[in-house]
Amino acid sequence: MIEARVGPGTSLEHLSALAAAGHAWRPVATRRSVGRGKSFASFGEIVQGRRADGEDFLITLPVDLWSTCRVSSEPVDGPSAVEATLPKSRRIAEEMLRLLGLGSGIRLRIELSRDMPVGKGLSSSTADMLAVLRACEELFGVAVRETLVSRLFTEIEPHEALHYPVSVVYNHRRGRLMKRLDYIPDFQIVAVDAGGEVCTQTYNSNLAFTPTFIAEYEHLYQNALSAFAARDDAAIARCARRSTELHAARTGNVFLDRLLAQADAMGALGLLTAHSGTCGGILLPSTVHDHELAQVQAQVAHLGVAVFCTRTLAAPAAVIRESSRS
Repeated sequence: MIEARVGPGTSLEHLSALAAAGHAWRPVATRRSVGRGKSFASFGEIVQGRRADGEDFLITLPVDLWSTCRVSSEPVDGPSAVEATLPKSRRIAEEMLRLLGLGSGIRLRIELSRDMPVGKGLSSSTADMLAVLRACEELFGVAVRETLVSRLFTEIEPHEALHYPVSVVYNHRRGRLMKRLDYIPDFQIVAVDAGGEVCTQTYNSNLAFTPTFIAEYEHLYQNALSAFAARDDAAIARCARRSTELHAARTGNVFLDRLLAQADAMGALGLLTAHSGTCGGILLPSTVHDHELAQVQAQVAHLGVAVFCTRTLAAPAAVIRESSRS
């Protein structure tokens, strides 16, 4: 990739020429002194497994949980620097400086906040990284292409495809978009946390699938594609339940076994799991009332250390894209 110098006086015309010459970003506005960005989360995955051709995949589920970032900049003498408390988020800001050729003369200060729990399989670290990247985009007046976002994130860790505003099929270990599904199912979710934390990198470094499980995941992969093509939320929920069932069997997860039994007993649409986390999510229709949600929460509270509610971002992709950049 060609690097380019982007200084305070750099014109949008010059940046446009650089982008046309092969850069993985394009100019969209003038530089600012403060940039803001945010990212939604994915509640685990609708399905996660390995196909018959050996490719790992997951299907994202955008939900109404957010990481928000404010990036401020100031001139300095000497090498550029980034002040941030989270190493992965700092690295994204450093990569943006490198990409834009700003190796000296600027200090970035990153402030992050989120309304999602950490280490639970709800894509909190990916959401943080994307919020930082979005804030840097606004700060520097550029838009980074999705393929570059994937590459940057892959260099840090296996990640969710939060930079796509719809559910997608994604190879989270290689950072490869496999298929845009152009749809988000409409669910209310009652989440149950088993407690503890799971490290995404450690989990993904120990993945193993027997031929029997691979055959099951291949079949489930095809079913999920059909369910999304038909925009059949009930069928999508059944796919999520089956993925949870397979994950529980493959890992011996007793918590998920109990949650599956509870979800079936109450007639839920399905059950999500955070495959590299500690949460399960009971899928309910979007039309359920608050008192019904409260009843479900009360019924499952004994199964975990915490219970909370969220919902999917079942809105047009353009609406979600704009909300994640504001």
